Amino acid sequence: MRAMQSPENQCALPGLDPKGEQRMRVARQWVTSHPEEWAYYKGAARRECAHTHDRKASPNRCIYSVRIRFGIEIANALAPYLARIAMEQDPDIRMRVARSDADGFTTARLK
Repeated sequence: MRAMQSPENQCALPGLDPKGEQRMRVARQWVTSHPEEWAYYKGAARRECAHTHDRKASPNRCIYSVRIRFGIEIANALAPYLARIAMEQDPDIRMRVARSDADGFTTARLK
């Protein structure tokens, strides 16, 4: 089995990855338009980081907790984007994420 390479953390050029760019835009709009839900998401991520063996949170679990608490719909496709936005905004939040097309549109560093 081949070892997984660490991400290069290089930004993509705008316009060259329309799917990643579009989803990141949608995720950032969701964060802006749902401040209470976003604060809860980040709180759930911080709590999970404090209590897991690897000190990382699950993006899907954070989304699920927001769905339960607020009774709203959030597309699973936004999970990697919201995770990276949370890591950008709070360096104490670490998420269990793999490389994705979201990496080119964030300043978050995967650890």
